[in-house]
Amino acid sequence: MASLQHRRRLLLYACLAIVGLLPIHASGNQASGGGTYFVEPGIRSEFQFNTAHVQCKIGHTVLSDGTTLQMLMESTEIDSVAIDSMANTATIIGTMISIVQLRFTDGTSAALTETVPFVAFAQDNGTPGAGVDFFSLTVVYVDTSELDQFDLFGSPATFAGTLETGNIKVH
Repeated sequence: MASLQHRRRLLLYACLAIVGLLPIHASGNQASGGGTYFVEPGIRSEFQFNTAHVQCKIGHTVLSDGTTLQMLMESTEIDSVAIDSMANTATIIGTMISIVQLRFTDGTSAALTETVPFVAFAQDNGTPGAGVDFFSLTVVYVDTSELDQFDLFGSPATFAGTLETGNIKVH
């Protein structure tokens, strides 16, 4: 029987195949970038990526109920990279660790850690990248009976936005 992680990765690949986004390994092309974007008003995310590594984080935010949240997502394995130099896009598929630290208003806290399949997508729409380039990170969380990241973000969860600062380069 396939592991849960393997089944989740297959589910993500099936979804990508249905919408025509399943990438293949690229050769000779490069993509990289970093910067910030808002995943929703008031919640800034920072990211860095290249064809060998993807990282995204929310340094600190306060949710509407007063709970504070910090999040770090970092790739542990890259399975596939597709670079389209004509469209100036890059799609990276792999596995990452997703860590969320919560501090509730009653003084308690929770640390949530999950290994998840991911798809990162970047679009280079010009230089400078702020205001025009786009980055997204989609992950598949598992719903459990405990408090988990599925409860916070749903699944699949996409963190995306037009760059507020930074630049993406696809060539």
